Amino acid sequence: MNSGISIALIIIVLLALAVGGVLASDLGWPLPVHALAPLGVYLLTLVLAGWLCVQLMVLVKGLKRQQQALIESQDAVRRQLEAAELSQLMGQFVQHAEALLDKESLDPNKRSVMRCLAIDALRGNSGRGDVNYTRLARLFEWLDAEAERHENDAHRLQLMLPTLMQYAEIAWQLCQIGESQKERLSRFLNHQPAQPSRDDG
Repeated sequence: MNSGISIALIIIVLLALAVGGVLASDLGWPLPVHALAPLGVYLLTLVLAGWLCVQLMVLVKGLKRQQQALIESQDAVRRQLEAAELSQLMGQFVQHAEALLDKESLDPNKRSVMRCLAIDALRGNSGRGDVNYTRLARLFEWLDAEAERHENDAHRLQLMLPTLMQYAEIAWQLCQIGESQKERLSRFLNHQPAQPSRDDG
């Protein structure tokens, strides 16, 4: 409820109590001297009660704000921890992927990696049967599963996007040579760079 409305209601209730108390006391006008002290005490009590109600309302509202701020702070810390954890996982993924690619003695330049894989595909290889590429395919499938798990969390998915884009085309080439299946890397492969059209010369 709005604070202004709450205060207005408190004032209305206090006024009603004050008027009701005066009417119930059956006091005449002018007020007799002996009634001034009890009436003053009664009105002062009402004022103090109203003041306490307002203070209580302000206190409750302040506590609610503090609670909301604490919840938001905890949520921000949680998201930061999740982001740090995800960044660490992506770093480990890159480290493992690069280690597997290095075992093939391919140029670290990703274009050279993709070019070598593409040549294999053009030669008609249905699968190299190479344990390192098989491990790399499993690693890509793990990343695809992570992308699926976080597909409704735009923040975490955004953190994964650079890694997804970096390795999506290599994953596609692995599918081309039979080391992995396209249906098992559906989300991952969606992040491939756009292929140039045949008209681009």
